[in-house]
Amino acid sequence: MPQDDRQPAEGTEAWSLAPARAAAEKRPYLLMVSGPQLGEIFALEAGREIVLGRDPACDIRLQDTGVSRRHASVLGGPEGTRLRDLGSTNGILVEGLQVADCKLQDGQRVQMGMHSSFKYCLCDDLEIGYQRRLAEGALLDPETGIFNRRHFDDRLGAELATSQRYARPMSLLVVEVDGFKQLTEAEGRTTGGQILELVARLVKSAVRREDVLARLSAESFGVVSRETPLSAGRALGERIRKSADQARLPVHGQELAITLSVGVIGIDTIGTYTPGRTELEVLALAGSALLQAQEAGGNRVSAEGPLALP
Repeated sequence: MPQDDRQPAEGTEAWSLAPARAAAEKRPYLLMVSGPQLGEIFALEAGREIVLGRDPACDIRLQDTGVSRRHASVLGGPEGTRLRDLGSTNGILVEGLQVADCKLQDGQRVQMGMHSSFKYCLCDDLEIGYQRRLAEGALLDPETGIFNRRHFDDRLGAELATSQRYARPMSLLVVEVDGFKQLTEAEGRTTGGQILELVARLVKSAVRREDVLARLSAESFGVVSRETPLSAGRALGERIRKSADQARLPVHGQELAITLSVGVIGIDTIGTYTPGRTELEVLALAGSALLQAQEAGGNRVSAEGPLALP
C-alpha cells in the first residue's frame, strides 16, 4: 500500500508544522488617515490615558481648527482601548455614529474636527513598519524626500482656516529654480535631480520646524510659514535665495552655480470666522509674485500683501 505522505516515514523523527515561536505581539496604534497630519502614526500605551486636542500640552496634538483644545482621550487596558469625549464642541464619530464613550474595535475609523480622522488598529512591529512605509509613500516626494503636493494642499487649507479663525498672520512662499529646464537639457537629467535635492536641503535648513515645505512641481517648492507677517516672510525668502546663491554643485569636475526666484504673499485676517480665499487662489497669487521676480531677471524675491481674508 502507498505510504500516507502526511506521516513521517518509519525510522525518521516526527515533525510538526506548528510555528517555531508564538505569534508576534500586537499593540494598539492610531493611524491618521485624513487631515493635515495624514500618515502620522501614534503608539498607545496600556494603562496610560492619552489626550488628543489642539492644546500644545496634549499627548497627541491635532492641527485641525474643528478640534477642541482637549477633545478626547484614549485609555488602553486588558479589555481593550476606551475612547471618551472630553466635552468637545464638535463631538466624535466612530464609523459615522456620534459617541461619547465607547470601546474601540480593531480597524474602526474615528473622526474628529473638520478634517481629521484616524484608524484604530492592532499591529505587530512588521505590520506597523509596513503602515509607515505606506504613509511615507503617500506623503513624500520620492525624488527630494520632502512633502508632496497633495500633502501641501491639505496643510495649506488647514493653515488658512486657522489663520482666519484666530486672526493670526501667515506667509506663503513659492520657490523656483531659475532656468531649470535649460540646466537639465545642458547637464542631463541626473544633474537636474541633484539640483532639486540640493535646493530641497537648502530650503529645509532655512525654514522652521513647524513650517510646511513641499515640492509643488518639477522645479518649484512651496513653504507655509504660520504666524509670520509679510515682512518676516520676505526675510525668509531672502535667506532661501542667498543660501542658493552661495552654494555650488560639483558637476563633471566643475562647480555649477544655481539661483532661485521667490514669490511671497502675506496673509492677514479681519472680521470673524467666515469662508475666505481657497488654497488655489492664494497659490495663484504667490505664483504671480514669483513671475514678477523671474521677469525682473531672477535671483530675487518679490512680495505682495498682506491679503485680507474677509
